[in-house]
Amino acid sequence: MSKHSAQAQRTRLLQRLQEKACSTVEARHELDILGVAPRVYELRHNYGFNIQTRWTEEKNPGGGHHRVAKYVLFTGKYKESNEHGNK
Repeated sequence: MSKHSAQAQRTRLLQRLQEKACSTVEARHELDILGVAPRVYELRHNYGFNIQTRWTEEKNPGGGHHRVAKYVLFTGKYKESNEHGNK
């Protein structure tokens, strides 16, 4: 399997999320995943992982500030209503 395949990217992202939260910037620069949102979508909707999005501001390696998604893995199955605080 290529390290750039969607499966390899999902595996790397899930391993990171099992350790700690991961932002879009971190996933792109540390995990070599350019399309982070599609991998999160697949992990949520195809595999049922309860990954929630929190919005934050981060500095990218070039020094610019950006509002980015920070993904957090919780126990249980993903429910879209959880994403917006509705339980």
